Order: sequence, then C-alpha cells, then structure tokens
Amino acid sequence: MKFGWRENRAPFSGFDVDGYVATQMNGDRQTCPLAHYIRFGPAKPAPVPCDAKAQDERHNGYLRWYQSQDENWAQEMLNLLDALGMDAGRLSDLPLGRHLQAMFSPQHYRRQQGLGPEVSDNECFLRYIAFDLPEGVEPGPFFHEPTYRRKAVEHGLPPIRDESAFLHWMRHGQPLDISPSPLFSTESYLRANKDLEEFRWSKITHFLLHGIDEKRQFLPEAVIEHGIGVDTPNSTRRFIDAHGHDRSAHDELAAMRRFLGSQRMRDLVGKANDCDPDVTTNLDLPAYLPPWHERAYADFKHTLGLLPGGAYRSVVLIPFCKVGGADYVAGILARTLSEIDGPVLVVQTDQADWARPDWFDDVARVDLSGAMAALDQDGRTRTLYEFLRRLRPAHVFNVNSQLTFQTIQRFGRQLSTFAQLHAYYFCADRTPSGDEAGHPVSNFAPVFEHLTTAITDSVELAETLGARFMLPPDLARRLRPIYTPARTEPSAVPVVEAQVRGAENRKRPVLIWAGRFDRQKRFDLLLDVARSLQEVDFLCWGKAVLDPAPDLSDLPGNVTLHDPFTSYGDLPLEEVDGFLYTSDWDGIPTVLIELGAMGMPIVASTAGGVPELIDETTGWPVPVGSTAEDYATAVKDMLAAPRDRIARAVALRHRVTERHSGQSYASALSEILQEAS
Repeated sequence: MKFGWRENRAPFSGFDVDGYVATQMNGDRQTCPLAHYIRFGPAKPAPVPCDAKAQDERHNGYLRWYQSQDENWAQEMLNLLDALGMDAGRLSDLPLGRHLQAMFSPQHYRRQQGLGPEVSDNECFLRYIAFDLPEGVEPGPFFHEPTYRRKAVEHGLPPIRDESAFLHWMRHGQPLDISPSPLFSTESYLRANKDLEEFRWSKITHFLLHGIDEKRQFLPEAVIEHGIGVDTPNSTRRFIDAHGHDRSAHDELAAMRRFLGSQRMRDLVGKANDCDPDVTTNLDLPAYLPPWHERAYADFKHTLGLLPGGAYRSVVLIPFCKVGGADYVAGILARTLSEIDGPVLVVQTDQADWARPDWFDDVARVDLSGAMAALDQDGRTRTLYEFLRRLRPAHVFNVNSQLTFQTIQRFGRQLSTFAQLHAYYFCADRTPSGDEAGHPVSNFAPVFEHLTTAITDSVELAETLGARFMLPPDLARRLRPIYTPARTEPSAVPVVEAQVRGAENRKRPVLIWAGRFDRQKRFDLLLDVARSLQEVDFLCWGKAVLDPAPDLSDLPGNVTLHDPFTSYGDLPLEEVDGFLYTSDWDGIPTVLIELGAMGMPIVASTAGGVPELIDETTGWPVPVGSTAEDYATAVKDMLAAPRDRIARAVALRHRVTERHSGQSYASALSEILQEAS
C-alpha cells in the first residue's frame, strides 16, 4: 500500500496491474489499483473481463468518485478561507477544482505580486484564491489569454465581455476541455499517450493532476527530459513556467510543428528512404529542444538553485565533514580566510556528513552532495564548474574533494581566468599491499599546471612532491608548506607538571591513545603494545571511519575504549602519564599539535612529517615499522624519567607555540593571497 503499487507490483498472483489500470481506471496512475478494485470492483478474487454494460457502469462510478474529489477539495478550500477570516463567499459560485492548484505557479505569483521568497508556496496560493482569483487573475503561465480568446471564438463560446478571460475559461472553456495554453493540446496529448483514449474525464485535468507528475510527453515536437535527483523540480512545470507566456517560444514550436508536417520534411525522408528503407515517415523522430532534451539539465538547474546569494572572496571545497584531520584543517582554513580576506563559502561535494559544525563556526555553507549524486561524472564536473563560474570568487581552495580535483583537471584553464586555484595536500594513503595512493599520488600532476599554490601541512611532503615530479625552482615555489595552527591556547602550566605530581597517587601508569580505528593509525599495534605492558593502562578514544571496524572481541584487560571525543576537555589529560601515537603514515597530525600545545609527553612514530614536531628533544620518536616491543621500550623510557618527561614536553610546547600559532598560519595565508593577486 505504501510502495508496491507505485512500483507497478501486483498485490497477489493473477492481478494484472497494467490491464486493470487501462481497462478499469482510465489510465489513472495516481490511485492505488488495489484500493480502486476494493472500492469499485466486483466481489471476486481478481479482476476479470466483464461485459460492456458493466464496464460502462464501472467507468461512470469511477468518474463520479473522481468528480467528488474536486467537490471535496473545493469545500475544504472554502472552509479554510472561512477559518482564516477571509471572504470565501466570492468563490462560492465558481467551478473550483483540483486542477486550479495544479495550474498555480508560486514563482509566477511572486513575480506578479512583488513578493519575496519568505512567502511560502502555500501562503501564495491562499492569497491567490482569497484575493486574486475572484478578480479573474490567472493562476500561472499555463493560462495564456491570447490563445484562449482565439480558441473561444473558434469554438463559438459566449463572448468575453466584462468577465475576465480566465473566469470565462473556468465556466465555459474548461468543461469543453479547451486548452488555454499554446504548449498543450488534447489531441497531441492523446497521440503521445494512447492509454488515455478511454479516459472519460478532462484530458487537461488529467495532464495537470497526473500527467505532469508522471512525466508524460505532451509536446509532439519535442521531448522534455527530467532529472533523476530526488529533489529535482519537475521539468515540465519549469518548462511551462519559462515559456507559457513566451511568444517567441510559441512561434518556435509552431515552426517546428509546421516543418515536421511539411512537404520539405516528406521530401527529405523520401530521399533518405531511397538509401535506407528503414527510414520512413512512421519513425518516431527524435526532437531536440535545448537544453530541455538533456536529462542532466534538470539536475543541473536544481544544483544551481542551491547557489546562495551574496558575494564570496573565497570558496573552500570539501568532500564531507567527518572527524578526520583534513576536515579539521578545512575548518581552520575557512575561518582564517574569513577573518583576513572577507566572506567565505564552504561547499560539500561528495557526502552529506556534517559531524563537526563547530569546526566551521559561522562560515556560510552549502551541501551539493545530494544534487551531485543524481548526475553522471560528466554532469558533475560540468555543474561544479558552472557553480563556481557563477560565484566568481577570487580564490578557490580544494581540501580533499575528489570532484573538485576532477573539475580542475577538466576546466582548470577556464577557472583560472577568474579565480586563483589552490589545493591542500596531506600525506598519501596506503593500499593493503603497501603502495602509495590518494591525492598526492593521483591528483597532483594532472592539476598542478592550473594551481597558483599547492599547500602541504609539512615540509616533508612538499620536498617529496618536488623531488618526485622533478619540479624546477620556478615551479617548486608553488609548493607551500603551512603548519596547521593549534586551536588550543597554551595553558599557563604544561599538563606534564600536573601529571608528574599526581603520578604517585595513581596505582598504575596510564597512557592515552586516540585516533581512527583504521589501518593507517595502527590500533592493532596499540593492542600489541598493551599486551607487552600489562602494568600500564591504556585509555583509547576512536572509531573506524575509512576501513571496516576491527575485531574488538579479544581486547587486553588493560585497554578501555571510548567513543571519539569532541573536545580535548573530554580527556583526563592531567590524570595520565603521556600519549602514544602509532600511525604508519601521516603528515603532521592535528592531535599531536593540540596535545603539544598543552605540554603533553608523547611517544610517536616517525611517520611522514611527525619528526618535524616530535624528535629526541621534544618527545620519544619510534621509527616507522618498529615492533610493539620497540614502542614498549620507548614508553618505559618515558615513564622512567620524570624530569626528562617535563623537559621534552615543555620543549614541544615551545615548538608548537612558535610554529603552529594562529598568527603564523594567518600570515602564511595572507602571503599566498597577496602573491596570487
């Protein structure tokens, strides 16, 4: 009852849905066939053919029911207006019907009345039926007064004098099924929809109430394609809104109609038939009415409809916002750009996840992921290019959006005519077999020629990219390492001092591990370290994000798991003895930057850019590829030397304060913007 009949499924064996809809429901696809059968069908286990008289009675019963829906709707409208204190008496003598609401265009009405978008579609319709319908104002572009006046004369209807043309159509033209639009004719609608020949109700009403939403063809000269996005506005409604009152469009369609039936067309088909007998006048000729013939156009227009108002100096494109370091950096980038250079728009391109809105504070944002999902790859890059072209920002920053990399690769030359293009690069990923993968591998060389700046979060990555692609000095200058700033203000006293003072009150040493339960972060290695150090407790915060969740059924007894933290204040930083980081590959992780600002003693792998932060003077580095025993040794060394622990944690805090301040980050960004301009 909810889904099956809309999917054309049979409710039980032997129920021919298509046959029943065609023979018993006059082709009505907006009513559940089973509900119709129960209400109007014979008391038999399944629909069966019946004699003409019984079938005729069933048709009449259905049409009476169909008409009663109009009467019920009209009464509901009158009751609603009365309840709102509006004068409903002026409508009581008008033949109201549901088609009136289907003809109504909120966009047309807002333009006509000078209303803004804050007036809802429902309020627009209430205003219309209360104040404008009694005055004879048409409900939308489907009613074209010159067309109806001409047809009224052709059909010999009473003259249109004091009464408005629209009210005249309601009283005289609509009962005779006279189309008031040059875009629609009942004859063409029937030719395109043979199943409606037995439909004994107004074909215009069927088109307005059902045909539009069923995306039926109604123009013999052209096909109106529809998008596949869930929220994509109906292309037929958009087409009528755009061209219902457009005289030049009417003339073009008439010219197409004349040509298709002309001797010239028949001669062309005849010549083609001489060469290929399959070409005949019986062919269903394709019709092209740009851009309405293209399926992606409706989804494209829907995406552009999400374009926010206002001007933006910079656009920051992200795939999503989960809990990763790149998402965190994107938030810092957007907020800093907003502070130093003006309005910023954040654009999501791939997924709708928005786990940490606090990272972006009050920066404007639009989510294109749902609209983009409806398009094919060609449509996505074309649409994103057009989206940016219409925004025309001075700067475009890509932070890990695959779609943006693809768009720059395809349209980088065009985009760079009005915007400076910048891309952030973080450490490469690793495949299960150990090969490098990710944006620094696959999305550097194809787009670098279009980039003003390639930003890295570490010197190590910038040097790796420069060497790997053998960039000469003039191009290598585009590679700009910028250290990610700490958002945590350094405390007056480093946490390591409180840790050392409180160590004697703890029965056992305690370490923190925090990160994603993904291959990169090596949570499995942490578990092995915990098994080697049974005398140490490990408090772990995290979850799997990119890879399948690990098997947690056999955790060591000294490991306690927690869900990911949202604030460093959630962590018992002064009640532990240090932090353990076990990643196999990385840039400079933001968690190490933030904890370093607080003065946390850290044992960490030497992955990627980590040595730029953690070395023998600022922590306990462990070479990548080391065993759990090697990490355990480093942990023991740290726990055994309280004075050294304080000295290295204080040195780490000093390094973070110098290199990873918000001021130094803003200065580096300002320098990039100035050079670009």
